[in-house]
Amino acid sequence: MAISYASVANAKENLLNDCNHWDFDTVRNSSQKEWNEWLGKIDVKGGTDAQRIKLYTDLWHTLLRRHKLDDFNGQYPDYTQGGERRGSHTYGVQLKVRQLPKDKLGKSIHHMYNSDALWLSQWNLNTLWGLAYPSVLDDFAASFIQYDTNGGLLPRGPNAGGYFYIITGCPATSLITSAYQRGITKKWNPTIGYNAIKRNHAKGGMLALDMDKELDFYIKNGYCPDQAGLTIQWAFEDWALAEMALKMKKPSDYQYFHKRSSGWHHSFNKDLKLILPKREDGTWLHTNPLDGYGYVEANAWQATFGLSHDIPLLATLMGGQDSLCHMLNHAFEEAIPSDFVYGYGGGYVSYANQPGCSNAHVFSHAGKPWLTQYWVRRVKEQAHGAITPNKGYGGHNEDQGQMGGISTLMAIGLFSLDGGSKSNPTYDITSPVFDEVTIKLDPTYYKGVEFKIKTHNNSKENCYIQRALLNGREYNSYQLLHSDFREGGILELWLGNTPNKNWGIKN
Repeated sequence: MAISYASVANAKENLLNDCNHWDFDTVRNSSQKEWNEWLGKIDVKGGTDAQRIKLYTDLWHTLLRRHKLDDFNGQYPDYTQGGERRGSHTYGVQLKVRQLPKDKLGKSIHHMYNSDALWLSQWNLNTLWGLAYPSVLDDFAASFIQYDTNGGLLPRGPNAGGYFYIITGCPATSLITSAYQRGITKKWNPTIGYNAIKRNHAKGGMLALDMDKELDFYIKNGYCPDQAGLTIQWAFEDWALAEMALKMKKPSDYQYFHKRSSGWHHSFNKDLKLILPKREDGTWLHTNPLDGYGYVEANAWQATFGLSHDIPLLATLMGGQDSLCHMLNHAFEEAIPSDFVYGYGGGYVSYANQPGCSNAHVFSHAGKPWLTQYWVRRVKEQAHGAITPNKGYGGHNEDQGQMGGISTLMAIGLFSLDGGSKSNPTYDITSPVFDEVTIKLDPTYYKGVEFKIKTHNNSKENCYIQRALLNGREYNSYQLLHSDFREGGILELWLGNTPNKNWGIKN
């Protein structure tokens, strides 16, 4: 069966160029070969059969579920202009067939995509794609920017060539900025991308679509009225834009958006030591930290620690790093009986949905990386360890590979709290569940051939990093620079069953 969103003639052309024969075994073998090439970008040794099955199933999810819209000849559907926006949809839009730009060989420079939202993908797909599949991250950034060029908005969920106003904010910001900061810009122009993000962070843009009044209040007062969840998301996305401005040497833009990103503390409740929804008049919408009202699919316990860009200030407001870690550790202890999985807005910690997917890694940024090592292993086993039909998804909101992405990152021992959007991107190091992880580097984007993580004394009980070597030299930071990763090399980790509280405390 052949499909085209543009024309029947294109569908026929797609079929002839993709498969011009009727040999089933050839198709089957070709498909298996292609999937093995993609899944083989991350090769592992050790671990259990279940852990290996789960890893490659997760990778499959991260690559499978977001589809290309363009045809073999580079034509694709555009539904971004005209029509009437009502709720999450636009009605009455007329199809316009567009043509993708092509290189000197006549091949489309990038693809266009149809997908669900990429909401809060800084904690999964942005990081994972940048590590093992930079061409995919590059492609998505180019596609999102093309949507903006066509219709004037960066998409939240690009729907069949048009806009789907699902979830909140401007998630394209963190995807594009994370690609830029890691030099993944073969398929798009950074200046055009930057201008698109900046426009989408102003009135009429995707960041605060149909919320001009709330955006004005946020800019003036530091928080979005009645919405703690939006306050946190807007602040992070403003920070990501500020970091891109910094690297592009736009000091006035950097100062403006950095200031916007730092006003969230006005929504911090000093009594509960959590970020709560606040009314315009300065009173609290409520003071129940387990109530999801005023958040986006979360609550105060889950969302507060998702403030990825400003953990030092959060720790200060909470009474110091020890206080932050004590509170967060309490939240994880409370979540053990439910396997760290709750429905929207329920529970202290939930690894079933995006807002809580970074929480275990926050300890490293508050001076206690050994707690990150412990809880990442515990969450990986309980929330993202099963492979049965009943528990394979485990009640998760998979969202086209996003939960598979965080599961993969926990399994291989690399993560990024900000998704790679800071001007000098890094990856947080934890203990992999495998004895050896080899990431094959894409030569189009990275200088090295492969980056290997090798563990010694690995076991279920030995989750704590005792010491590390990076390319044969002692390494005492919980963070790996992207500039080191892209060169290739080997990170060796020695594990034990008791914390080494002296390792990794250097940032």
